Parts: sequence; structure tokens; C-alpha cells
Amino acid sequence: MSATVPEQRRAPRVVFISSAIVSYEHDRVMEAKVDTRNISLTGLYLETDTRIPVATPCNITIQLAGATSKMEFEAQGVVCRHDQTGMGIAFTQLNPDSYLHIVNLVKLHAVEER
Repeated sequence: MSATVPEQRRAPRVVFISSAIVSYEHDRVMEAKVDTRNISLTGLYLETDTRIPVATPCNITIQLAGATSKMEFEAQGVVCRHDQTGMGIAFTQLNPDSYLHIVNLVKLHAVEER
């Protein structure tokens, strides 16, 4: 019999495919684009082979691409965990526009998942 682990996240999240560029340690940039596995108002998960050390502050540029348009928004964060397929980044600062974009993404995808 397998034990289930209770959900500990406090913010709703959605499956979300996009790309992100992460810069850290003043001059280092993870230039390879990575896919976000999920995103919430508190952070995101990046699928990547690159591992930035836990507790490292970073800047994240999230790139959205639609059929006819492109948009990007930025956040500041800190690497909070690693696992076999990537790493989690907790947001430490979102500007008002980025906050609204994430709110809208979460709302849109929450409706689609019902």
C-alpha cells in the first residue's frame, strides 16, 4: 500500500508550457530555453538539466508565444529545490504587470481544466 503525501502548496498552479531564461550570479545566464512545467503566483518549476544552487537569487524572463503574438514578463526569485527533471524557483518580486499576467494565466487554465 502506498502512502500519499498531502499537498503542501498554498497557491493554485497550472500546467503551462513556455520558455524561460534565467540569469544569476551577476553575469551567468542559463541561455538554453527551458519549459515551465507549472507556474503559480508564488513561483514556477523549470524542466532543465542545468542546476543552479539552491538559495541562489535569480532573474527570470518568461516568454509566452501564441499563434500570432509573443509576450514576455519578468520576475525575481530564488532557487528553492531540485529534483530529477529540474528545479523550482520561488518568486521574491513580481512587478504589477507580471503579477497580472500570472493571475490571468492561472485563471484561464483553471477554467480550462474543469
